[in-house]
Amino acid sequence: MADRFFCFACGRDHRAGSGLGRDHKRYSIEGGHESGGIFSDLREFYLQTKGIAAAFRILGFENVRVHPPRFGRGWPSPAAIEKAYRTRARRHHPDAGGDPHEFRKVQWAVEVLRRYRPPDA
Repeated sequence: MADRFFCFACGRDHRAGSGLGRDHKRYSIEGGHESGGIFSDLREFYLQTKGIAAAFRILGFENVRVHPPRFGRGWPSPAAIEKAYRTRARRHHPDAGGDPHEFRKVQWAVEVLRRYRPPDA
């Protein structure tokens, strides 16, 4: 469904044409349309806070609470993250009959956690 996108700021799918969808488009996992300035800074801030929490939920780590997200303790191990990713990727992969939208969310979630996981966590 090309008319919806996942918003990591609120953790929901939005219809692209809705009012809320237009407001939250910059928080799409595919990237916003604004570049530079305050919008890129705001997107990065939300990615490092709400985006990490959304990525945990997508990969099934509902009970993980890391605060502050970038530097806090309590991150799952890299092996646990990769295992959760592989499990969900197999389930949602389009070649296996899964939903491409859900598969993209899983890919995005593991990319975020790989990028922002502190090396010593």
